[in-house]
Amino acid sequence: MQSIETDVQILGGGPAGLAAGYYAKQRGINFALVEASAHVGGNCRTLRAGGFRFDTGAHRFHDKDREVTSEVKKLLGDALLRVEAPSEIFFEGRFVQFPLTLSNLVKKLDAKTLLKIACDTPGAGRGISADNFGRFAVNQYGKTLAERFLLNYSQKLWGEPPHKLSTAVSGSRLNGLDIKNFIRSTVMGDVQQPGHLDGSFLYPRYGIGMIAEKMRDFIGDRCIRTNSRVSRLVHKNGKIEQIILNGGDDEFRAAKLVNTLPLTLTTKILDPPPPPELLDVANSIKFRNLVLCVFCLNRNSFSPNASLYFPSESFPFTRLYEPKNRSLHMAPQGQTAIVLELPCYNRDALWRMSDKARKALVWKALQHVKPIATEEILCYRSYKLPFAYPVLEVGFDENIRRLIDYLEAFENLYLTGRSALFRYLHLHDLFKAGKALANRIVTVSDSETATIT
Repeated sequence: MQSIETDVQILGGGPAGLAAGYYAKQRGINFALVEASAHVGGNCRTLRAGGFRFDTGAHRFHDKDREVTSEVKKLLGDALLRVEAPSEIFFEGRFVQFPLTLSNLVKKLDAKTLLKIACDTPGAGRGISADNFGRFAVNQYGKTLAERFLLNYSQKLWGEPPHKLSTAVSGSRLNGLDIKNFIRSTVMGDVQQPGHLDGSFLYPRYGIGMIAEKMRDFIGDRCIRTNSRVSRLVHKNGKIEQIILNGGDDEFRAAKLVNTLPLTLTTKILDPPPPPELLDVANSIKFRNLVLCVFCLNRNSFSPNASLYFPSESFPFTRLYEPKNRSLHMAPQGQTAIVLELPCYNRDALWRMSDKARKALVWKALQHVKPIATEEILCYRSYKLPFAYPVLEVGFDENIRRLIDYLEAFENLYLTGRSALFRYLHLHDLFKAGKALANRIVTVSDSETATIT
């Protein structure tokens, strides 16, 4: 590994940092990437247990940007697969198709519930400004649908009551849960499934981690330094001057910094520290952790679904996915694995309990979904992923803006990625941002050179 005293230093080796490095390499920028762990990929990696592969979350690549898709296809070639796999919600002991359709709801729900959904005024309250997600969900989708399929799931996922969540949490995940579609299919008989991100996507043959691995290969190990945790960023006169790694074991001169570290962490490792009021803001901002529980099973299949969602509080997990349903190469022939996601905070029992206790809790809940015999378990693994995604509470944007404005005032600091910008971004978004950032750095460098000349 070369010295990180280069023209550009990239802090963090997750998808955002790798995307920045990928395009920096394309543009001929002299850079070094530092990553705290022993591997790049962050929370977008593919792990292995014997012949089983599984991702750190139910990741997928959405074909939402032609240029980015073309770039990823260049990286992976024919190893980038088109996947058509349905998702379902486990609701009151039954599997309900997601996105929701009239034909499926008629089969799954009782007449009283169907009548309530049909009587909800379509789009009621859409003209009324909603200041929180709870109100938005009811206005947009009707009280019955919102209460049964959105509000309880959102509270489990984000760890906060719906009225404390920003409307920004709705994103594009709720396109299928639109009462307009339900009413249209009721009146007009249009039972076609609405378009949704869950149904069709691209996926690498050997797991989502292939994208990170291919970017790492393109960048080259010479430009990547792992096991290098950023401890402090020393600044003076509006510029980051030094990078302190691993508690002071290494100190380097800072050049242009591309920062993908969590926004709150970056604020707290500044030396000297920012004003106390900004530290208070940083301390008030939350990130959600994720625990993954993986059961490798001696059975051909658990379900045909891309994902299964669990809104009920009686289940400790919010989502179950089966890697084999993304690619047959993710499990040995005749066997499969299921991965369960358990969102939590540092203070929550799910994060703090022993692995043995957590496994028993999840296993007991699983028996209410589909029975699995103990002898079918070939192996079990669990993984704890801190800072998995930002919690978008009401008013978060104002607090985030204050921190970002402060950090962007440093003339040599650039922010990119989900954690650094506190935005819920997809992989294609990170590629686009990485390219834009590399172009911006080249433009700034050319301008500086012209000025010196």
